[in-house]
Amino acid sequence: MKAQQQAFVDALLGRGDAPPGLTDAERGLAAYRNNLRALSAQALTVPFTRLREELGEDEFASLAWTFWRAHPPECGDLGQWGGALEGFLLERAGAESGLPDIARLDWALHRAERALDTTLDADSLALLGTTSPDGLWLQLRPGVGLLAQQGGHVLVWRQGWRGRWQALAATEAVFVQAVLDDVNLAAALEATTLKGYGDEIDFDFAAWLQAALHNTWLQAVRSTPSTHRTLTP
Repeated sequence: MKAQQQAFVDALLGRGDAPPGLTDAERGLAAYRNNLRALSAQALTVPFTRLREELGEDEFASLAWTFWRAHPPECGDLGQWGGALEGFLLERAGAESGLPDIARLDWALHRAERALDTTLDADSLALLGTTSPDGLWLQLRPGVGLLAQQGGHVLVWRQGWRGRWQALAATEAVFVQAVLDDVNLAAALEATTLKGYGDEIDFDFAAWLQAALHNTWLQAVRSTPSTHRTLTP
């Protein structure tokens, strides 16, 4: 029975023929398969809007169906389906195609938009004026992440209910990565001066902090290492 069920699923996903005894159900299988094909494209369009624009509707739909058959959803929430697409494209199209980068950015923005909603702990900002940097840790909001793309580093976050992104200078990316790694503020600032980026402008923490508050990257300043690690997409 288990083998027959698996054969039915394989036939439904287009990975094999209908098992013996189900040949009369071929029309039904075809109908179900067409519905799944349409569903795969609809579900993948939600997080991967830029990739769909890059590929075009037909090629994207074909990709979605191929990806569905190789990596079918593992839960009923289709909003959680798609994390493996970057690796899937890397294997089939290669990094040089640029498609894995687009998928990585799309998925990070999607995760940011689904991240837990939090507010700024404004009172904690006073610690910046009263505590030594080696005794401070910055906590970024859920959904804030740093991506390594072929063209450099990209910061992703949620502002309101929309995902946002921007390219970062190398020194700023070093600082953000240190913060995401739960490094104290003094060590994070020191990291930006140790890398040696030639003529690049030195990292300006005051300007970064202003941008972090304006763009809602920062959640709090802590006097102990954070128990909540902000995950990089």
